[in-house]
Parts: sequence; C-alpha cells; structure tokens
Amino acid sequence: MAAVPSSERRKRIVSDFFSLVMEGRQMEGLRYFQADCVQHNPYTKGGMKELFASMAAAQRGALKYTDPSFEVKSIVADGDMVAAHTVMLASKSKPREGGLRQVHLFRFGKGDKIVEYWDITQVLQQSMPNVGGAV
Repeated sequence: MAAVPSSERRKRIVSDFFSLVMEGRQMEGLRYFQADCVQHNPYTKGGMKELFASMAAAQRGALKYTDPSFEVKSIVADGDMVAAHTVMLASKSKPREGGLRQVHLFRFGKGDKIVEYWDITQVLQQSMPNVGGAV
C-alpha cells in the first residue's frame, strides 16, 4: 500500500477538525494542534482553547434558528499550508439572517500537527447586495 502524500493527510486532518466543529465538539479538535500553536485571530485573546470557546459560543447563539448551517466549501493544500473556505449561516433557508464566510489557514509543522492558524472572516449582513447569492 502506497503512503498517503502529506498534503492529502493534512487536508484530511483539516476536514476531520471541521467535522468536529459541525458537531459542536471543537475542543476535541485540539488534538490536531500543537500545544503551543500560534493563533492570529485579532479578536481572541489567548490560544486555540480560547478561540474554540468563542467558536462554541457563536454556534450556541445560532441555535435560535431552526436551520443553522456550517459548510466546508473547499480545502486546498500547498506544502505545509492548508486553506479551507467555510460558510456558516444563521438560517440556511433565510441567508439574509446573517452568518460568516471564512478562510482558514493552517500551517503544519514537521509532523501532522498544526503549529499556526489564521482565520479571515467576512460577516454576512442584510445590507450586503449579494448575501443571498454566492455564499
């Protein structure tokens, strides 16, 4: 059996992490991150544990809607970097209710642990001309 190339393994790790996020089990995703992983979210003080706590809080806030949605649109890998495009909608049937479009960047160390993380967020609002378009 041939070895799985590291880029494919790393894409699978990111996909598995987002599966945990979709299930509301973000903290279990810490196993994919090196203990001293550097996170660059400017709105979250602390490390990955604090960032995951804020993700869980946002997910709980979406529960007021009957059909919240979180979808991984794509995952690409290049060397030690993996990028993922995700969309979270407060209501899938009413996209104008708000949500987030995000790009997540994961840098892997020598092994298959994530050592650095960035997220770039676009807030979806009712006043956006194409909020109901390409989410």
